Amino acid sequence: MLIEMRRVDIVAPRTHALELLRALHRAGSAELVPFDPRPDEARVFGPCPGCPDLAARQSRVARAAELATRLGRVPAAPGELARLWDLDDRSLCDALEALEPERLRVAAADAARARLDERLARLAAWRELVRAFLSVTDRVPAIPGYAVLALVVPADDRTALEALCPDLDAITGGRWGSIRASLDPARCVVVIELPERHAAAARALLEAHGLHETSVPPDLAGRPLPEVAAGLAREEAETASARAAASAELDAAASAIGGRATALAAVLGDRLAEATAMGSAGSSEHMLELPAWVPAARLSELRRRLAEEVGPDAVVVERPERRMEDVEPPVALRNLPLVRAFEPLVSFVGLPRYGTLDPTPAMAVTFPLFVGFMVGDAGYGLVLLAALAVLRWRWGSTGLVATALPVAVIAGLCTVAFGILFGEWFGETGRTVLGIRPLWLDRAEATLPLLLLSVAAGALQVGLGLALGIVNALLLHERREAVARAALLCCLVAGVVLAAAEAAALGPSVARIASGVAIGTIAVAALVLLVAGGASGAIELIGTFGNVLSYARLMAIGLASVMLAVVANRLGGVAGNLLVGFAIALVFHVLNFGLGFFDASIQALRLHYVEFFGKFVERGGRRFCPFVSALDGGRSPLSGGRSPLNGSPLNGLGR
Repeated sequence: MLIEMRRVDIVAPRTHALELLRALHRAGSAELVPFDPRPDEARVFGPCPGCPDLAARQSRVARAAELATRLGRVPAAPGELARLWDLDDRSLCDALEALEPERLRVAAADAARARLDERLARLAAWRELVRAFLSVTDRVPAIPGYAVLALVVPADDRTALEALCPDLDAITGGRWGSIRASLDPARCVVVIELPERHAAAARALLEAHGLHETSVPPDLAGRPLPEVAAGLAREEAETASARAAASAELDAAASAIGGRATALAAVLGDRLAEATAMGSAGSSEHMLELPAWVPAARLSELRRRLAEEVGPDAVVVERPERRMEDVEPPVALRNLPLVRAFEPLVSFVGLPRYGTLDPTPAMAVTFPLFVGFMVGDAGYGLVLLAALAVLRWRWGSTGLVATALPVAVIAGLCTVAFGILFGEWFGETGRTVLGIRPLWLDRAEATLPLLLLSVAAGALQVGLGLALGIVNALLLHERREAVARAALLCCLVAGVVLAAAEAAALGPSVARIASGVAIGTIAVAALVLLVAGGASGAIELIGTFGNVLSYARLMAIGLASVMLAVVANRLGGVAGNLLVGFAIALVFHVLNFGLGFFDASIQALRLHYVEFFGKFVERGGRRFCPFVSALDGGRSPLSGGRSPLNGSPLNGLGR
């Protein structure tokens, strides 16, 4: 569900400005917005002069962040962040200055390592060139008075050198030759031998055509190729040793001061965010005003914390709703833990507008059901759950895995459930080996029932979307849109009734009555659509029935998965050798497993984003970005983002 927001003005004496900002930072429940005075405030409050040393604060943050980044953003020791956060600005500056000699040493070591990395890359390239040259030297005769030119060209480019042949013939009188050798799949080495007196003219010709002679390091130039190769090997070993020494110096610095540097960068980032917020506040001669958005449920807690940490002079004044008509509140979602896992899928295509319905609960129910229905193999579902258990054990704390894991687990459980209903365990393996029979449908045989079931699921979900769309339109006071969606819903229901009557699912007399009522309903609803939406209403009506039919992909993708599993087993069975047959079946099952879950997930998302969300989701919401500190990891549990005014991006260094 979407959290109710309140627009407030936080007012306190200017002498308590620092305590107010620190308290708001610790609370982490208010999104600060730039001061925009109301007409009755303009005579009293104006723009705050802001922080006079903002540039100096930015410089300090940049220095601390540079040190923390060079040291690999080592997590701060327990308590280090809180200890630094309680220091005043002077003490923080002293702590930063104490690290300045280390920062310079670390910068020098890091720059040296970067130079050595570049040197190693060049030496490796030269080594490969010399290797390629050595492969052709035994084919290049050593002729007194002749020079050798070496080029590196694309492996598939032969036209450039062929175009130069007449010019080289003219320069040398035909006294030249070339040999080509492969350097790697994309490049090759071309060695050209020609009289020494024509070498300068030949080099100029090559340069004019964009072909540059390849050379070795200057200190090895002119030596025999075997000696060059040995020299490159020695230099590469020396460079690698120097690079290891620079890395060891950086590792030692990271162990000694890395955590402190990370914590200091985060705290200085908080101080910069406070100074930025101060510059966006309103100010009078004696008072400071900070406009903010606060979740309604946390308003009382914020008032209590400000009273305790700042004093009774800090007050939170709620703005009347009638004065917020042109202001769009930010959006924050709050759902149960299992439902919350689906919030990233919902917000991927944009947040819903404030004041409308949250589509996350519907997504949490139907998305894993669709995936499970399409894959529908209990064996595949168990393999997925086992793989997820390994991921959880090995990488469970990383952001992407932690975010996707709950969704994948629920989809895997649904896959196992549908696999049991369909009697599928790695295709028909469970049936042939263990005698497992379907509890509901055999997908390989029940094509028509599956198709009807898929379309029925589409009618239910599209109908639900239209019903939710009516609610959203009423919440946004868009009565015309509500009428149009109600007409579409009536057409959809009437269409389902008409289809049931025509399919003889109803008795003859009931079918005639139902058909007449359905046809009349469709006619009236279509007329309402034409009045409410014009020609686009008629197009929307056709599109709605098209959306329902689009759910036939649930059957099609599921049937394709079944057939590929059958093919995998039968190919393995005709191999004639147990091990070979098992290997063939395994390859096809792995392919089916990957394609099945990937395609099912993509198609399930498409059905939600296009067919379902398109009927009711009002996109355009702005994410709630509270003023959070590094003490909370720089991220509020109500928000997935942060605006420039509400926190420095450096707050996340310690995570």
